[in-house]
Amino acid sequence: MLSQPLKPPAARHDLSFGQSGARYRQETLDALYAGFVSAAIDFAVYMPDATMDGIEQMIVERREIEAYQCVREDEGIAMAMGAYMVGRRPVVLMEGSGIGLSAIILARSMLQRCPMLLVAGHCSTLGERYDYHGTTRMVVEPVLRALGVPYHVVMDPSQIRTVVVEGQRTVSGQKIPFAVLLPTHVIRE
Repeated sequence: MLSQPLKPPAARHDLSFGQSGARYRQETLDALYAGFVSAAIDFAVYMPDATMDGIEQMIVERREIEAYQCVREDEGIAMAMGAYMVGRRPVVLMEGSGIGLSAIILARSMLQRCPMLLVAGHCSTLGERYDYHGTTRMVVEPVLRALGVPYHVVMDPSQIRTVVVEGQRTVSGQKIPFAVLLPTHVIRE
């Protein structure tokens, strides 16, 4: 049976609160969404995550971008590759650790020239409250560098829209993935 796009839940009045109860920076959510629309992103796949929940829910609720939920990050990347093969402009949303778990499928997307925009919550050293998030910090950027996947760590929400639009230009022009990494302080209040 083919997957169907997600249907939005009952509308919430304030998208700055995700399902996880976290409070998101509205300017970040708005900038991400505006960037996706400006970049003509028309297919989103995401692995549910407390860090990225705000933008994931915004995409589902607004229904302008077809959205699918995946079970594993590598599955999401494979879905995005398939979407690209049929002419879509995909984005994959995930937590940073998903990059570490997806090295093989990212390598395949590079070799097969089936690119996508990746947006990942990134556990940088700034303000990280939990020692166990150190593993994410240890793998995200090294995996991207090892595979030759260009990326940008956004340190200020005012950069987001430009980075998303220009990142998608890289995806379209060079036929390679591009990753936008968002530290927690950029996403949450």
